[in-house]
Amino acid sequence: VFDAPVGNEDRGIEDSAPATRTDIERSTVHDNTRDSPPVPNFIALDLDSQGLYAVAGDARGAAQATHALAWTGDDGDPPPPLTAETAKALGEKLRERLRAAGIAPAPVLVSVGRDRIILKELRYPTVAPTEEPALVRFQAMKEMSEAPDDVVLDYAPLGEAGGERRSMAVVMRKDLFGAIGAMCQAAGLKLAGVTPRPYAVAAGLVKAFAAGTLPPPDDTAAAFVALTLSAAGGEFTVVRRGEVTYTLAVPAPVVASETMLVAQLRRNLAVYAGQHPGHPIEAVYLAESGGAWAARLRAALGVPVHAYDPLAGAVPAVPEALRGRFAGAAGLLAGRAAGALPINFAATRQPQTAKDPAKRKLATIALLAGLLLFAGGAYGYLKVSDGDARVAALNDEKTALAEKVAQGAPAAARLKAIDGWSKREVVWLDEMYDLADRMPADDGVRVSSFTGTPTALGKDGKQDSQARLELKLAAVNTNAANALTSAFERDNTTPNKYYVGSFTVIGGLLQASAGSKHNQLVTLIAKVNHREPGQFERNARFAPPKRTSGFAGGAAVPPPSPEPPVEPAPPPAEPGEEPAP
Repeated sequence: VFDAPVGNEDRGIEDSAPATRTDIERSTVHDNTRDSPPVPNFIALDLDSQGLYAVAGDARGAAQATHALAWTGDDGDPPPPLTAETAKALGEKLRERLRAAGIAPAPVLVSVGRDRIILKELRYPTVAPTEEPALVRFQAMKEMSEAPDDVVLDYAPLGEAGGERRSMAVVMRKDLFGAIGAMCQAAGLKLAGVTPRPYAVAAGLVKAFAAGTLPPPDDTAAAFVALTLSAAGGEFTVVRRGEVTYTLAVPAPVVASETMLVAQLRRNLAVYAGQHPGHPIEAVYLAESGGAWAARLRAALGVPVHAYDPLAGAVPAVPEALRGRFAGAAGLLAGRAAGALPINFAATRQPQTAKDPAKRKLATIALLAGLLLFAGGAYGYLKVSDGDARVAALNDEKTALAEKVAQGAPAAARLKAIDGWSKREVVWLDEMYDLADRMPADDGVRVSSFTGTPTALGKDGKQDSQARLELKLAAVNTNAANALTSAFERDNTTPNKYYVGSFTVIGGLLQASAGSKHNQLVTLIAKVNHREPGQFERNARFAPPKRTSGFAGGAAVPPPSPEPPVEPAPPPAEPGEEPAP
């Protein structure tokens, strides 16, 4: 839970209403979308000496904030001062608080206070844009006491005056920039920009003018003041045509006293008027909600003072006492939405080498020609090498296959002989199964004998069939026997003839079957060819036969008579006794 500041937001405001504990808990995590907030594409962090203020939202178009988060020390766990030693711990805690607030990771923009940077307005001769960054750096380092290797420098052009170029050079110490990078890395965030807070606040004001939420100066070219105040101090920034031309830090003791604050602001206005007599201040814009300070300063300064809400129209759950503290963070989103930030220590302006377009075109053509030649040569070499390798591999494969064929020749001969032998086989069990399925359902024919005889090989080693089948039948009449013969012939409808030369021989009456209706003797003879197991396609369903005995159609045999029981032998006699009879 990220607690907001307890008590008055600004100690110099005597009549401000104190924030209640309920308000503090409600402002811990501020979200203006209850159901499913959009995923922010940027997170903006404002580093303050007394806390950390963050907003997350869409930095495209109108730059709408969807979340706001205040991390101060009122919950007993204040953010440590950002240094190289505390950056990792600060980043890890920040990651936990962002996760608890429901803010998804996104590229992060960071703003630092005016007291953490050095600004210097420079004038220099007009040079080519590609040479300007090097000239600005040289001029700035010449006029500053900082070592070039200890600082990060960026600048914002301010136009021309008197035939000279003007720029505002901004310097940050490398140890602070490195600590910001380490904090973001520990928090699992990608650092996209580091900007001084005055530039972020100015961008937020320009966005408010464009959106119509704040009345702009009557003259669009006029200068105005962007003022931020808090218990940690404040900043006095003069903006003209959207550019920061003058900025000073306001110490915390000054903000704590209304008298000292008014005197400081008057002094800042007088200093600026003396340095820029042609561009007087037309208005002061104070980042606060409720206008408590604006009403007092309006009477004391003699210039129009407007209070504005940096989060106007967004995150309504943030209490009024806290809304002004988000001026830097909200301004970062506005500046990013307007384009590149004017000052960005994460992507500073760098010198560029000027190139002759004609030479560049020739160099490009030469490079493409060289690449084509190289690619063609490499392709041809690879093709030739690949062809040689493939020919060698195919030759090796051919030799190996020939060796395998030679080694497997005896086995192949044996397999061929076994296959020829198996082709002469007749599976008699399958033949009996099919015969049982062919038998007439009316019990008109009964089989008395089944004889299968293999066919001997001829002198040429061939066979006209693989076996000879002879069936002895007891039939009711010859028509029943002929029906069984026809059943054999019906299995010859396939291209392969399984039975060749089937015929029947009528043998007269059966002498041993007197009194039975199956008294006609019929002999069925057929030549049988080999059939593979898969060519037996019958799937018969047999009803169990009645239990009978004797010859087909004979009478039932009576059950055998039981044998008389065997009596057990008498037990052996005891010594001295006579044996039992």
